Amino acid sequence: MDQVKKICLVDDHVIVRHGLKALIEKLGPYSVVEEYDDGADFVEKLKLDQLPDLVLMDLSMPNMGGLEVMKHLQAENIKVPVLILTLNENEDVIIQLFRLGARGYLNKTASSTSMKMALEEIFRSGYFHNEFMQLSLENNLSSENLNETNPILNKMSTRERDFLRLVCHEKEYTYDQIADLMEVNRRTVDGYREGLFEKFSIKSKTGLVLLVLKHKLYEHL
Repeated sequence: MDQVKKICLVDDHVIVRHGLKALIEKLGPYSVVEEYDDGADFVEKLKLDQLPDLVLMDLSMPNMGGLEVMKHLQAENIKVPVLILTLNENEDVIIQLFRLGARGYLNKTASSTSMKMALEEIFRSGYFHNEFMQLSLENNLSSENLNETNPILNKMSTRERDFLRLVCHEKEYTYDQIADLMEVNRRTVDGYREGLFEKFSIKSKTGLVLLVLKHKLYEHL
């Protein structure tokens, strides 16, 4: 029998939390063990010696939203997996959440099937992102012990690696800025991007960033 995973809910709407709890506990070996009214309540009451297996958290909340919570967790070096629920699919915001340590995001309009898939994938591989799942399933790659023989790295040219390193840089360069830094024209940069999209079945900048984060590739680029 699978071990029951302990999940915390952070959402300022009580009725939403109750609905999520009922749904989650029907989807698998999951138990909602704590509920918090908002980010500030979560940060104040979180027991560091009893961390849950996953935190399911709304992005937009009063007092302290999901982005601020993620910044706090990173600053305090609190290692707890977080799945973000949001209606905001702005790519820059999503990328920032992943950089801060989020393990996935799910649109609030998602189906119960998508919720089940997200939970299973986070517990299976560590991360959830719709377009990223196929790569993970095809390669079944570990995040550990990566080196120059890693099959993902071997699929990239030297310039594609240079491009990807700049895409993932904390300064959040635009594609035009990356072209300037690489001393090439924008069309060439677009070619690097499209080449990586095709090689890894990725369709967005978010997918590229998650590729690097999940497999800890940055230091090898």
